[in-house]
Formats: sequence, structure tokens, C-alpha cells
Amino acid sequence: MRLPLRLAGYYLGLSLLLPGLASLPTRSMAACSLSSPAHRVALLELYTSEGCSSCPPADHWLSSLVTSGFGSDKLVPLALHVDYWNDLGWTDRFSKAGFSQRQREAVQRSRSGVIYTPQVVLDGMDLAGWGNAGRFASNVANVNKSRAAADIRLTTTLTGTTLQLDGEVRVQESSRRDAVGAWVAVFENRLVTRVAAGENGGRTLEHDYVVRTLLGPIAISRDGITKLNLQLPLDATWNRAKLGVAVFAQDSVTGAVLQASSASNCI
Repeated sequence: MRLPLRLAGYYLGLSLLLPGLASLPTRSMAACSLSSPAHRVALLELYTSEGCSSCPPADHWLSSLVTSGFGSDKLVPLALHVDYWNDLGWTDRFSKAGFSQRQREAVQRSRSGVIYTPQVVLDGMDLAGWGNAGRFASNVANVNKSRAAADIRLTTTLTGTTLQLDGEVRVQESSRRDAVGAWVAVFENRLVTRVAAGENGGRTLEHDYVVRTLLGPIAISRDGITKLNLQLPLDATWNRAKLGVAVFAQDSVTGAVLQASSASNCI
């Protein structure tokens, strides 16, 4: 590997364990595995905030996608809560500055110059009109028609409160390897927040696919095969039964997603 692990605008100490770990069982438990298909799976990123009054409908829409026929063989949905609403009456407990930075980078690539919530980014680019069911389905289908330019395999193992991630990301085209990075996200479903202030004050909000941790970009090796061997401490506030993992390979210059893969309720 040419470069060490790089993180998106913030540093996560992967080697640190949570307090109290010594008192917990250390038995390893196999959790789940990912294996991407030959066709390309679309990556959908919803940039949202609990402080934004127009965001709850988008959050609900994201939650409904799996029951609308967009399974993990077609779509990997992720909700990234931004932090720039936090000074306007309500601090979103899921927000991270790194997610706001990632959104800014996507906006720069699209050259729209406009940062807003809720914003839907599909395959690294802004997707207007995502609320139109037919148009959205067509966009996802167009992604699924193409052959994947990367192959993803991952196995997760839980030991106490530490999640071990082992696998690999393969990028076939040698000309693309310098620009492509691998990303790993841990997300949580079925989250509920009673908002006490701000634009959504008094409302109870429900969320799915909320990204708890996003690691990357991890550089692709010169031979195109990057091994993943990560240890991630699970925060005590996360509900393991509702966690999932997503991995994707993305071109940092164009934003194009070479492949994505995910599994829910597997930790």
C-alpha cells in the first residue's frame, strides 16, 4: 500500500478501546460478510439534519426505499447528518463536521456552488428531483446496468466492544487506482429522537441508515488489491442489533462510485 489510512477531515483513533472493555466478554463472534455483485450497486447519500424542518420527509423517504424494491443488490443508502445547523436551536447528536466537509466536496464536483439540506447525492453527484419515484428508479436502474469497476469483500467479527473488519477492495483498471479510495461506513437503523428545540421542536423524528462512523479514503495499492484490516471500537450509545456496514470505492476526482456493498443488522 502506498499510503497509510487517511480519514475525511477528522481523525478516529482506531486503536483506542472503550472504557470498561476489560469487564466485558472477549469471545469472538462472526457477524456478517459482504460480497459485491458483478453489476454496479448505486451509492445514495442523504445530507440531512434534525435542525432542518424540510428534512424529515427526506428521512422518511430514505427509510422507505428498501420496502420499495431497492434492496442491497441495487442500492446502498446512507444518511449523513451535517453540523452546520447545530447553532440554530438544536444540536443534532448524529452530526459530524466530516460529513459537512464531504458534502462540500460533492458540491464542488458538481460545480453548483449550493450547499443545502436535504440534499441527495447519487453516484457522487447531486440528484435533483429525487422525490419523483419514476425518475429515481430510472437513475438507479441506469447505475445497475453498468458493470462494476471494483470488487468488494468484507467479513466482520465482534470481540467484546471491538468490531474487526477484514476484507479487500479490488480495482481492475490500473489507470484509475491513483484517484480511487475505499471507504467504510458503520450505520445504525431505527433511531428515534424527540426534538426539543429548533425548527423541528416538539417533533419526534425517526431515522435509518444513519452513519455513525465513516473511514476513508483508504488508498488503493499499486496492484489494485487493497486489504482491509481495521479494528473499530463500538460506541456504548450504539445499538449493535441495529447496526450495519457499508463499503464503497470512489474516484476522488470525479466522485464516480466504482462499486458499493452493504449489509444491515449484522453486528
